[in-house]
Amino acid sequence: MMRQRIMRVSLVSILVFGLLLGGQIIYRNTYTNGQLNKNGRQIPGVVSAELISENGQKVLEVTTNHIEDFEKAGQQLETLAGEHPIRIKDQRTPELEKLMSQMQFSLQEGIVRGNFTQMEEMLQQLASQAGVTLELSMDSEGIYVNLTQGQAQLLEVVERPGQGKYLQSEGQ
Repeated sequence: MMRQRIMRVSLVSILVFGLLLGGQIIYRNTYTNGQLNKNGRQIPGVVSAELISENGQKVLEVTTNHIEDFEKAGQQLETLAGEHPIRIKDQRTPELEKLMSQMQFSLQEGIVRGNFTQMEEMLQQLASQAGVTLELSMDSEGIYVNLTQGQAQLLEVVERPGQGKYLQSEGQ
């Protein structure tokens, strides 16, 4: 009799614990993603912001549609993301990706040597030759690159060493 009672209490305790844990997980995922998406859409040019799991870590995945002031949007996204890294999904084309690849040399050299004026001149020249509009800005965290050609847009944050706030951007 006592044994059955202990068994029932144990079974009910495990069931209640499972329900509470499941409810907490569902609530946290639904509420957190809902709030992130709502707050993310208030940033001009952001279509959605969602916290996803990627290789065992939470990542803020942000889908964009023609961001005008990328530095300001990036700072707002950093606040929204908290300690989570950010991945931007933009409207890139293979041509913009190729141009960004060519620009990497000048970007990295500018960061290492600190010759940002020369870097900007070189990047503007490359963009002009490709018929692409380049908007470049920087702060203490990194360099914000916005390449636009027609409806296509490539957004990339080239961080200074040791930051780790942004993951490699990708197309939608």
